[in-house]
Amino acid sequence: MTVLLVDPEPAVLSGLADALAGEGHALVRILDPGLVTGVSAPLSLAVCPYLPDASDPLQVLRSIHEQRPALPVVVVSESLPSSTDLVAAMRLGAVDVLQLDAGMSDVARQVEANVARLAGNVNGERPVSLDKLATDAQLRELQRDQRAGRYIQMGMLPPSPMAIDGYRLRHKIFPSLMLSGDFVDYFRLTDRHLAFYMADVSGHGASSAFVTVLLKNFSRRLRREYRPLMLEDPAEILLWLNRELIDNQIDKHVAMFLGVIDLNRNVAQCANAGHYPSAMLVDTKGARILEIGGKPIGLFEKLSYASQEVTLEVNSGLYLVSDGILEVLQAESLVDKEKILLDAVSRAHQSGEELWQVLNLEQQPAMPDDMACLTLNRTQ
Repeated sequence: MTVLLVDPEPAVLSGLADALAGEGHALVRILDPGLVTGVSAPLSLAVCPYLPDASDPLQVLRSIHEQRPALPVVVVSESLPSSTDLVAAMRLGAVDVLQLDAGMSDVARQVEANVARLAGNVNGERPVSLDKLATDAQLRELQRDQRAGRYIQMGMLPPSPMAIDGYRLRHKIFPSLMLSGDFVDYFRLTDRHLAFYMADVSGHGASSAFVTVLLKNFSRRLRREYRPLMLEDPAEILLWLNRELIDNQIDKHVAMFLGVIDLNRNVAQCANAGHYPSAMLVDTKGARILEIGGKPIGLFEKLSYASQEVTLEVNSGLYLVSDGILEVLQAESLVDKEKILLDAVSRAHQSGEELWQVLNLEQQPAMPDDMACLTLNRTQ
C-alpha cells in the first residue's frame, strides 16, 4: 500500500516525505490536488497540508475528498487550526490533524500509526456486509467527533510556553483516551496578580472532558467577577467553584491545586482541593512537596480550605503533576514514587529540561489514566 502526499507548496511536506521514505513507505507525491484521481496505485492514506494563509485553508483536503471521498486523509499544519476548521476537516474525512512543530520524525511516526490502523480497510479491499458498513460508518463518525472534540479541548489550553512579567509557564497533557479529564490554566488576573491551576476531573474520556469546558468558562468568569479577598485567599475561589458544581448538579468531582501570585511581592497564595500529589517547590533549600490539604470540589456543600503563602525566590520553581503520572512510575510505595518525582523535578529545574521529558512520559506505550504537567519558574 502507498501513502499519497498532495503538496501544492513542496516546502511544507518535503521533510515529512524524506522521513516517511526513511521508514520504508512507498510514496506518491503530487503537486496538483486535481490529479488525485489519476493516481492508480492502491492507496492506504493521503497526507495534505493545512494552508492558513489561503482563502480556503482546507482547499487541498476538500479537493481530495471530492475526488476520493473514501480515502482517509491526514492533515499536517505548522500551527493548530481554528476550531471551526478542525471540525470542517473531520467532516471532510480527515482522520488526524498533526502539528509539524512536534518534530518531523514524530509526525512521521504518527502518520505511520494511522497507516497501520487503517491497513486493509480502504479502497474496498475486503468485502463487508451492509451491517458492517453501517457500523463502521457510525464508528468513523464517532471517531471524527472525538477528534474534533480533542482539538477543541487543546484550543482551550493556554499558550505553552508563556511569559508573564518575570515568570515562565509551560504545560503538557497526555490523554489516556482521545479526550482528557486533566486540565491546566494560567492567566493574568489583575495587573499585579497571576492565577494558575491544575485540575483533575474524576474519571476520564468524554464526560470528564465536558467538565473541563466548564472550568475554562470559570477561568473567564473569574477574571471578570473576582473579589479582592480572592487575591489574598484563593480558598475563596475554590469555595465559589464548589458551589457552581453543586448547583449545576454535575455528577463529577474535581481535584484542583490553585495559586495566585502577587507579582510585586513575588509570593504565591496556594490552596489545594484534594489534588495529589501537591505542588512541588524548588528553591535554594532544595525540592520539597508543599503539604497543603483539602477535599475535592463538587462533592460536599460545606467545605473549608486553608491558603498557604509561598515565597518565590529568583530562579525558584513550582511543579505540578496529575496523579496519572504516579501510575507509570516504577516504584512500589507512594513514598518511593514521591522521591522519584522530587528527583525528577530537581533534575528538570537544574538542567532546563521539561519535566515530562525527564520522566519519559512521551515514551509511555500505554497510559492507564490521563497525565499532565504544569511548571512555573521565576526567572527574574
